[in-house]
Amino acid sequence: MIRKQIALDAEFVELIYVGEEYHRNHSQLIHKHDDVLELFYIMNGSGQYTAAGRTYPVRRGSLVICNAGVMHGESPYWHNTMISYCCVLRRLMVPGLPKNTLTAPTSSPVCFFIDDRETVESILRALHQQQVTQDSPQVVSCLLANALLNLIYARLCRYADDTDVIRSEEFLQCIIAWLDNHYREPMTLEELGTRFHISPSYLSHIFKTETGFSPMKYLLYRRVGESQRLLMNSDLPVSQISDQLGFNDNSHFCRTFKKYVGLTPSAYRHHFRGTHP
Repeated sequence: MIRKQIALDAEFVELIYVGEEYHRNHSQLIHKHDDVLELFYIMNGSGQYTAAGRTYPVRRGSLVICNAGVMHGESPYWHNTMISYCCVLRRLMVPGLPKNTLTAPTSSPVCFFIDDRETVESILRALHQQQVTQDSPQVVSCLLANALLNLIYARLCRYADDTDVIRSEEFLQCIIAWLDNHYREPMTLEELGTRFHISPSYLSHIFKTETGFSPMKYLLYRRVGESQRLLMNSDLPVSQISDQLGFNDNSHFCRTFKKYVGLTPSAYRHHFRGTHP
């Protein structure tokens, strides 16, 4: 585990920008790179991302550290609405870790930025602008990429010895895993708190601090995301999809779906399947 902060220096390879439409239609499935480190940041939207055998919910502010040799990629079964940047680096050496590796295997590969979010995003925008315009020497892009790298490393160092943070992250992943397996079932925040032997208010606090949204909002996003998949890939009636996903009634489902997607369930199905009402 990282404990002492030093100044890091790596060679900048490239910055990859991926828009929402491409993420939605062309998920980058599980893969690995043996000779580079990738810093995958969610600039907007949300989705699911797998790294080192575990799947994490990600949204704006989430950064996934994809070390060399580690399998990573998007979940093909989730309606990803992400806009992302991926900063690719090589020739990174961190004491005590393999080449092109920023975190130990036992550490979580996901960071969530709140206080430093604007700084992270400003660096990424500037780096993207350098690549698009190509009006500055490569050394400028390298300096920006290393500024990002050291900002992330500083955050890792701050929390490396905080066992409360580590326990909180592990506990959070247990909650998320349970929600992913039981999202179809009706539940309340109080019931969730009872199940995990924690006060509902504190559960909501730690969940929102790490993910950016409440457990109930995550549950809602999970249900709406699954309904999008069913509308696109099945012939189930809208009312049956509503029942399967634990909505109180079909009208509630349709209102909720339109609120978050911008279309009614029927219009969404017609749009993506090329049929007419």
